[in-house]
Parts: sequence; structure tokens; C-alpha cells
Amino acid sequence: MRIPRAQNAAEDGFVLIEILVSALVLTIASAGVVMLLQTTTRTQAELRHNSEAYALAQEDQARLTSMRLSTLNRLDQTRTVTLNKTSFNVRSRGVFINDNTSTPSCGEGTSTADYVEITSVVTWTGMDPGEKAKIVSILSPSNGSLDPNNGTLAISVKTRQQVPVAGAYVSGGSGAISGFTDAAGCAVFTDLPAGKYSVTVSGEAIKAVNKDGLYAETKTLSAVGGDTKTENFEFDFAGTIPVNFKYRVGSSAEFKTSSADSVVVSNSSMSAAKIFWTPSGLREETVNATPLHPFTSAYVIYAGSCSSNNPDPKAEGKNTAAIGKVIAPAGGIAVAPVLQLPALEATVWTGKNAANKGSAFANADVWVRDTTCTKSGQPVTRRYTTNSLGKLPDLGLPYGVYNVCADTEPGSVTSGVRVQRYENVTIQNLAATTNRDFYLGSGTEAASTTGSCP
Repeated sequence: MRIPRAQNAAEDGFVLIEILVSALVLTIASAGVVMLLQTTTRTQAELRHNSEAYALAQEDQARLTSMRLSTLNRLDQTRTVTLNKTSFNVRSRGVFINDNTSTPSCGEGTSTADYVEITSVVTWTGMDPGEKAKIVSILSPSNGSLDPNNGTLAISVKTRQQVPVAGAYVSGGSGAISGFTDAAGCAVFTDLPAGKYSVTVSGEAIKAVNKDGLYAETKTLSAVGGDTKTENFEFDFAGTIPVNFKYRVGSSAEFKTSSADSVVVSNSSMSAAKIFWTPSGLREETVNATPLHPFTSAYVIYAGSCSSNNPDPKAEGKNTAAIGKVIAPAGGIAVAPVLQLPALEATVWTGKNAANKGSAFANADVWVRDTTCTKSGQPVTRRYTTNSLGKLPDLGLPYGVYNVCADTEPGSVTSGVRVQRYENVTIQNLAATTNRDFYLGSGTEAASTTGSCP
């Protein structure tokens, strides 16, 4: 009997569906097999990498044990080794350990550097987090390897808050002492012949300074046979205080931006006050006081370059507008204080006297010499050129007493050099401007026709 054509078509459809389902099942099964193979391959690769890394760590330990003890101290070395097309990073470290404390021999109360701890750590490209090969061993100095008549110097560098400073460079002893502080702020130098050593700690590479704002500090230390001597240095990351300036216009409430060539910065914890920028040099609207140690107490800042420029020398709370009190942030920049400077309005005229002023004398020289402040044996002197109004371009000056002199300067408005001077002019008034007029006209009785400023 013949089967109807419609029935054959239905069966053909079911067969096609069965084929598609079978193909899907086969694909899923194949994907699972592939994933299993990939996982197995990755696991085998990880096992191989772990095995190779551990072997490299063992080889590195053998290499370290063959080194001299003096070489192992403060060793921190990283090298790359390629094995079976995989790059491995091998880090080797060594540090002397004190037997009493089981810590690096840099703390107070340690007696000797008793043994060396060597560490080998191996990592590789593409490793899973946490995977690494690490071996730590202890080496004891053999008899005779360290001279009992020699000693050890341990240099500890920390902040005032006792935070270790890593990366400070320690040097001295004609090369016998050379190395960097570790993460504990420690650098240990063993087997040093007994005697005195000039040891310098430098924080310049890491922008760290001592309490006087200096990048380097030197001390004379003694190595004692059979003993470890620890010396502490205080360094911290340098801060900056930008300083701005202003002066009062006459006796009004108006102020104008001023400039300065130097500022004095002091703190009770410093050995001495520090001067920033160059007295008698280029004037700027902002003077950056840096580097500064980041004390928790404020610095006292005023314009000038000597203690005689201090507007409040006895700390009585006087002339507070001329003084800044600012904390220097560790490794940062403080908000700039604005210091008020007392103002000198010196006006130069072409006439003979107040009744015959003439016109404003432009491009005249005005010299302002500090009577109480010297640098390198010479009075601090500031030179100005008058503007079209015959006045100084900037009226602000550090608090002080000055000799002020004006001259015509050869080749300017009149021939020859005529000079007028005012001696001991007190520039200390913050409430109003100090005024002085200069008459450099021919035949001026107040002016001298010989010599020149300053």
C-alpha cells in the first residue's frame, strides 16, 4: 500500500529536527570538551610556572649564599630571567637582623648585627593574583668572617612622628658607608674598623629635609669594636609656603599688589631662621619659601633678609599685618599669606625745591640702602628706576631704617650727575605712606654735584 505524500513530508520534518538537536548536543559536548582541555592546559602551565619559579628562587638563594656579607647587607636587586619563553622577575633582598629583637639592626638597644636574612621572590607575566615563589633563609656569619675589633653603624631615618623614611641616601667614610634606607627607614653598615666616621644623610632624591629645611645633614659617628651604634636622623617630606605682598595707598583703605626679593622664615624648632630668595635681587610678587620641614607648628614669615626687618621682634602681637603664620604641609603647598609692607613714596623732580618742583623726573636712579642689614659684609641695597611720574614702580619695602639716595644718572634728562640723599629714613608705618621728595634740578642747594648713588 502506498503512503500518502503528506505523511512522508511530516516524517521528513521530524528527521530534520532530530538532526538539528543532535548537532546542538554534539556542539555543546564538544565545547565542554574544549573548555576542559583548555582548563587542563592552563592548570598544567600554572603548575609548570610554579615549579620553574620555585627552582629559580632556589638558584637565587644559592647565589646569595655565595656573596660576601657586606654585599648582602641592604641588598635589593631585581633581574629578569627568561625560561621556556616565559619572563620571570627575580627579586633578591638581604638585611642584617639582631638576634635580640629579630628585627633589622637599627633600633635602640641592639647590640650586634647577628645574622643576615636573605629573601628570594619570583613572579612572572600573566600569573594569577597571589601566585609567587618565595624563599627566606638565614645566614650566620662564620667564625672570622667579621672582625671582632670592627663595629657596626646603624642609621635610622624617621619623621618627627616616627614614620620611617625610605630611600634616603647614607654616605661617608671615604666610600665605606654607602646605601639607601629601607622600608623601615634603616641602613646598617657592618664590619667597619673602629674609629670616627663623617656620615651624611641626604633626602634630596625623595624631597625630604631635616628640621632646618636642608636636604642633607652630616654627623660625626664612632664605630666601636663588637658593637652596633645607632644614630637617629629626623627628615620629612618638604613643604612649600608661597608668600604674596601688598602695600597701603597713602592712609586710605586701598591696597596695591607689591613685590619682594626675599623673606625670612623661622620656627622655634629650627636651629636658625632661613632666608629664601636673594636680597637685593630680582623682586617678585610671589616668593616661594621652599623646602621647609613640615612642623605641626606654624612658621613665622616676614619680608626682608635680617632679624632687623622683623615687624614684631619681641613677639608682642605688633604689626600683625606684616607677619605671616603658616604651617607647611608635608609634600604640599600651603595657602599663600599676604604680607603688608610699609610703603616709601619717593618722588624725583627736575626742579630746585618744593616751591619750584619742576616736572617729574623719569628714569632717575633711586637707591634704598638698609642701615641695619648686611649680607656678605655689604648693606642690603635695592635699586629702582623712576617711572613717568618720577615715582618708584613699587612702594613696598621690608620693615626697616634706610638711607635713600637719588641721582640723575649720566645721559638722562640733564647732563652730569646730581645727587640728593636722605639718611636714616624709618620705613615702619603700616597705617600711612612715608614720603620723600628729591630735587635734582641744576643749582639745587639740596643736591650735590659730585659723586653718585649709592
